Amino acid sequence: MLASHSSGLSREGYSTDFNMVLATGKADAETIGAKWAAATPESVIEHAAKTNLMFAPGQRAGYSNVGMSILASAVVNYYNNFTGSDLNWSQLTTQQILSPLNMTNSFFGPIPDALLPDIGVPGGANWADLVVGLGYDPAAGMWSSANDLTKYLHNIWLRPDPLPLISLPQRRQSFQPNVALPDGKQLVGPGWEIDLFEVPTSANTSASNRTYASYGKAGDGGGWHSWIDVIPDLGYGLVILSQVSGSADYVSISPSALKAEVHQHLMPAFAEALTNQVEQRFAGWYRQGEDSGLIADEVKSNGTNSTTYARVELEDQILYLRELVVNGSSALEALDRLSWTDDYQGRYFSTPAGVALTPAEGAAENEQFGPGTQVWRMMIPGLEVCDWFDFDG
Repeated sequence: MLASHSSGLSREGYSTDFNMVLATGKADAETIGAKWAAATPESVIEHAAKTNLMFAPGQRAGYSNVGMSILASAVVNYYNNFTGSDLNWSQLTTQQILSPLNMTNSFFGPIPDALLPDIGVPGGANWADLVVGLGYDPAAGMWSSANDLTKYLHNIWLRPDPLPLISLPQRRQSFQPNVALPDGKQLVGPGWEIDLFEVPTSANTSASNRTYASYGKAGDGGGWHSWIDVIPDLGYGLVILSQVSGSADYVSISPSALKAEVHQHLMPAFAEALTNQVEQRFAGWYRQGEDSGLIADEVKSNGTNSTTYARVELEDQILYLRELVVNGSSALEALDRLSWTDDYQGRYFSTPAGVALTPAEGAAENEQFGPGTQVWRMMIPGLEVCDWFDFDG
């Protein structure tokens, strides 16, 4: 709940004279900077203990820097107790995440002198000289570069074989949303803001658009605005870093708006490229089937594979299993026959359209069917949701 902002804790964990409604004072370094920089893990926890929850835990999502700070305190406390260390969040992150990823231009605290020439300074009011206190990590205080953030996105969230910092089951679990925002279009997961995008299928068909999820995170501080996200189903991500200009001659860049515009161009292109790869890899005739022998009394080998085959085709970015024949008998019709009666012989699987296939990667990850096996989930034609049948491919 802390990671997905659904704990009910308030947004901030410090007390200031800044009044957002009356606009008395400004959210700048001069007004709240000193109090923000002076925050400690203890003071944040103490403030949370004296502040009412905004809603019952798990009821909905409300952005909370306090929740992230307390989560960091819990992680650091556990790590120190487990290892006998005495690290704070910034030190732990540098040691366990930034260094293994070779993120050499990412750091906390004051800007190193060697990097000063490379820091983009906003044209308006900024917090460049404000060192955010250790109590507010990880809600703020980290500096990075586009190159470093690209390393992070690729090595943790996009590689087929992520670095040992995260396992495949952990990565899959972290991509599961657990709260939907009231607009019904945005979801929240542990650490992620999740947006859904529709990508058109072929123009000459009536097939529905495909929906892809982007898992992102915004970052904002006085003078800087940033956005990172990944689209794991298409294999790419975005890093957008921008500065605020105080000049009337320039228009400020909104990374959140820019990423939506960029995805409108990139998603269809990546979807088309992925479709071509999937077709080359999986579509076609399969005639090398093998009888497992698990139901030898019903399925007997005839010594050849001439009557055992499958036909897989791709249409509108979706793989379809058109035929699946085992020793001369249609396996798809056999599935239909399980529900047939004397008065009803409905066909759901054994239709000319066949059944759609989507990867059931959870079963494939443990390789219980052998290294490299791809397990598929079948979607019944006419339904807009996936069925629960998984098959060893």
